[in-house]
Amino acid sequence: MPLDSWLAFPIGIVIASVSSTVGIGGGILWMPFLMIALNLSPGTAVVTSLTIQTVGMGSGTFAFWRKRRIDVHLALLLLLFTVPGIAMGAWLTKTMSPPHIRLALGVLTLLTALVFVSLHQQYGDSGIERADTKKAFRYSWMVSCMGVASGMLSVSIGEWIVPLMRQKLSLRMGVAVATSIATIFGTCLLGVTFHLVMGAQVNAAALLWAIPGVVIGGQVGPRVVERVNDRTLKEIFIFLLTLIGIHLIYNSY
Repeated sequence: MPLDSWLAFPIGIVIASVSSTVGIGGGILWMPFLMIALNLSPGTAVVTSLTIQTVGMGSGTFAFWRKRRIDVHLALLLLLFTVPGIAMGAWLTKTMSPPHIRLALGVLTLLTALVFVSLHQQYGDSGIERADTKKAFRYSWMVSCMGVASGMLSVSIGEWIVPLMRQKLSLRMGVAVATSIATIFGTCLLGVTFHLVMGAQVNAAALLWAIPGVVIGGQVGPRVVERVNDRTLKEIFIFLLTLIGIHLIYNSY
């Protein structure tokens, strides 16, 4: 067991806290840590990151399902749209060189930071309880493209589909978030399956340290929200993403 694998525990607390605070999946932060700090190969880093997220999102999905907040039909439909993209993303991870993976991750990290800068999402809870699934078919291509990024880099599609469900499908914010988490759980599970079938291996040491950290961090995040201004948290997150993105792009050459 690598001596530095224990770092996944405190980092897991931080990443889960940040993720639950700003409303994103942890993949965009797990990948740089696993590739840079633990020096894992892209394939191992992706499947390890997806496995960690599967545990966290599975817990969240069960909690929201019990509260009947998930639009199950929409979640299954969105998950169906992601299947081709996730399969392609897993194949790209296996075929692309590590520097190209770092470059793609760096660009996507900067793009995510830009989205958070430009997006003024309203967090009121007005809207409908269940979406028109026929209307959702119009955005199948968009969700499939998100699936490629998820399968290749283990990044969450939540940052992208929550605005889609709010602005295009008119869902209530609470339902959109719950449906997003259920969809992310499904995409992570599919991603792990595709990567394992293609020969990738999970880093067990990092996984064993990360899971308790994620569990603790999931409880810390909501308490942080109550004490720190929402805008300040997002500014810190954007700054962090920008630094990570620049570092990944610089080290890809």
